[in-house]
This record gives sequence, structure tokens and C-alpha cells, in this order.
Amino acid sequence: MSRSRNSQFFSDPTWWRRFLSTARLCWRLLGDRRVPFYYKLIPSGALLYFLSPYDLLPDLVIPGLGQLDDLLILALAARIFLALVPAEIVKERQERIFTA
Repeated sequence: MSRSRNSQFFSDPTWWRRFLSTARLCWRLLGDRRVPFYYKLIPSGALLYFLSPYDLLPDLVIPGLGQLDDLLILALAARIFLALVPAEIVKERQERIFTA
């Protein structure tokens, strides 16, 4: 992907809106007592990895790719977490977010 396409992708307001709504949904699901504790370890572990100074791809050795792997880990963890949580709970939380 070229640099101009990357900048267009991140400047797209629908992408940011979707990213923020997914983050808000994950946050609300982390506080839900009906979600098993071991499912909650997935996004929590990804957040710890994001904040950790240790990376699979070091930020200084490969500029740009170092930050990208952090974001990919967060996105992948959110997708796995949302796929594992029962659909009824996710749907209920989504409705609460969009009606609030």
C-alpha cells in the first residue's frame, strides 16, 4: 500500500468511527459479568503488549512496521474477543452503545 493510500485510509472518518465503536464495545464487554474471565484476558494481554517496551518487530529497527505490529495485535485481539463472546451479549451491548 502506498503512502498516499495509507494517509487516506487513516483520514477516513468512517474508519475512525468504526475503530472507536469497536474499542468502546470491547471496553463495555470487559466490564460485563456474563463474559468469562478467560475471554477478558485476550484484549487485556493485547493492551499489555501494546504498552510493553518489548516488541516482535522493534520500533527502531524497522521504522513504521514496529508501530504497525502493535496495532495489528490490538485489532486481532479485539476480533477474537468479539468472536468468542456470546452473540446475545455483544448484540445487547451494541444496542446500548448506539442508543446512548
